[in-house]
Amino acid sequence: MRVAAKKTYVLRRKVHGKSIMPTVGNFADFNRIELARARAADLARTLVETGMNPNELARKAASPEITLREVFARYRQHLTTRKQKHATPETPRVLDRGVRKHESYKWIDKPIPQITADAIERKYLESKEGVAAKEQAFRTAFTAVRWLIKVEAIAAAGERREPRVVANPFEILGINKHFRAPDQIDREHDEQGKRNPLRPSASLGPFVEAAWSKRLQNDNETGIHYLVLMLLWGCRKSEHAKCVWHELLTEHGPAGAGRKTTSHICLTEDPDWGPYVFFHKTKNGRNHRLPLAPMALSLLKQRQVSAAEEAARRGFEAKSRKFAFPARNPTSKTGHYSDLTDLLGPLREEIGIEKLAPHDLRRSFGAMMTEIGVPEGIKRRFLNHARSDVTDIYTQAEWQLLREWVGKIEQQMFLKAPNVYNALKPVDWPAIPAPPPHVCRPPKPRTGRPRKDLPLAAPAAV
Repeated sequence: MRVAAKKTYVLRRKVHGKSIMPTVGNFADFNRIELARARAADLARTLVETGMNPNELARKAASPEITLREVFARYRQHLTTRKQKHATPETPRVLDRGVRKHESYKWIDKPIPQITADAIERKYLESKEGVAAKEQAFRTAFTAVRWLIKVEAIAAAGERREPRVVANPFEILGINKHFRAPDQIDREHDEQGKRNPLRPSASLGPFVEAAWSKRLQNDNETGIHYLVLMLLWGCRKSEHAKCVWHELLTEHGPAGAGRKTTSHICLTEDPDWGPYVFFHKTKNGRNHRLPLAPMALSLLKQRQVSAAEEAARRGFEAKSRKFAFPARNPTSKTGHYSDLTDLLGPLREEIGIEKLAPHDLRRSFGAMMTEIGVPEGIKRRFLNHARSDVTDIYTQAEWQLLREWVGKIEQQMFLKAPNVYNALKPVDWPAIPAPPPHVCRPPKPRTGRPRKDLPLAAPAAV
């Protein structure tokens, strides 16, 4: 009996060289010592059979088991609240899609240990969904459970209990090689024609000429500038869409609105960089800075004039005023342009190509670099790939080398579109022979109800 604040019966046994002392119960709960001895005998049998404290086993059995839905919820909160490498807006949407998928599989509310590896493998093989969607759903679950196992192990050690989740049943898909390797995905994309960069020797020139003509129709100038610069910089659509003008920012700025924490475009001769574009926190979490070549600089000066006119029309308090590519819709949530869908469809028809996605513009930039022999190290710098040897810090020699190569890439790209080259070249450069400018077909008339601001037709005479 242990006597402290109260009297308690305890049992002490040594099992496999380890001394274990479970509590039998409060002295006041046993009116005869024989009852306490009978309870102690039961505990002793469990102790010998399991080698563990029976009271800890009971606490583990009573603790609530973690369901897959709870895993997703906790992992989502972790991704959206962590201080380092904050989740992009797309990440929660991917998790939400995963939750819906696993709801349809009927195991979202099951505890993790009850979801067997056999059931997971069978469901994966039986699923008729597309391979990419299926992989994403199961990979998301695997990653979330893997994160929880690590967190649960630390929590269990601090609370001196056994972890509630110790194995990841979704790992069976990786062990049995059901997930595609990156090189296999690349090969399948090429075979299925899912990657369609503009070919420098064929479709690149006609596409740029058609795009340049399209800017004159239906207030398309902002979208065409956005498209052409995406092609010139090889950036992702989310990187340059939110760029603001350098002069509207301070060096540091309140609430993160400084030049070091905001994607921006500088057209003036910065003492360290000259004219440049700066992307803050790109897909790989790093900043990315690129020099502006002469024709991109010329295009951006036109863009700045157009953006100022837009701000004057909408009012200088408009949310879109600070952006280099203001949204066409004044009620836009973001205030900046971001969707090329309405432009790419007509442009594909204009030059007769079947497929072209926004990300193919980035691949077109890569194809041009390959054609003119850009060194691999410079390629990685321009494409800002997630490699350990790629950083956003440059020496003066490195920066000068980037300026030289970005100028060569730009010239070779626009030489394929002579009218665009002549429109954007510096005044002291000679013009090059060019065919008649491309003239886009007139846009198709919009269907649906007539606009409210149009006058009604006069009634027919009786």
